[in-house]
Amino acid sequence: MKLTLNFRLLFTLLVTLLVWGHIIWDHLHGGIPTHYLLHDDNLPGIPNWLGGILLPFFTWFLLYRIHKRINEPKIPLASEGLRSVIIRFLLAMIVAIIISVLFTFEIDAIEYIMLTIFVAAFIFPLYKSEYLLGWVLGSAFTFGAIIPIGFGSLFAAIFFICYKVPRVGIAYFGSIKR
Repeated sequence: MKLTLNFRLLFTLLVTLLVWGHIIWDHLHGGIPTHYLLHDDNLPGIPNWLGGILLPFFTWFLLYRIHKRINEPKIPLASEGLRSVIIRFLLAMIVAIIISVLFTFEIDAIEYIMLTIFVAAFIFPLYKSEYLLGWVLGSAFTFGAIIPIGFGSLFAAIFFICYKVPRVGIAYFGSIKR
């Protein structure tokens, strides 16, 4: 299966409608919340409406990256199916929702989940765009869109290093003739 232009447009439109629906609902029910970096009121605040502008573009960008990877693979044998992309997206979204619920109810288990994710990054390619999109969409309701986009992008860069560097090192040291 292919990730078509129509699907990408519809999905981006759905995300846009959901984020702006949430912003309008917040506006009509007490005001648009502002989220603070590291949950500290002394740090700069980021209002949710800013995420309403950025999240549709971010969604479109990540869907385009996924489209390029699965629809136009440079190595035909390395092509991935849309089904595996959807499964990765849903897994990341579920983990983000669990973390959001734990944060909302102030349950101290987030550190263990995050540690597990960082360990899993050495085994699985958690830097891929579908994981990042699932993470952002799964946590945007609780944290707004900007903070998950920022931290998710940072995590994706760290996960890329965690996944690629050991493999390059193993390949290098495995190729040395003794």
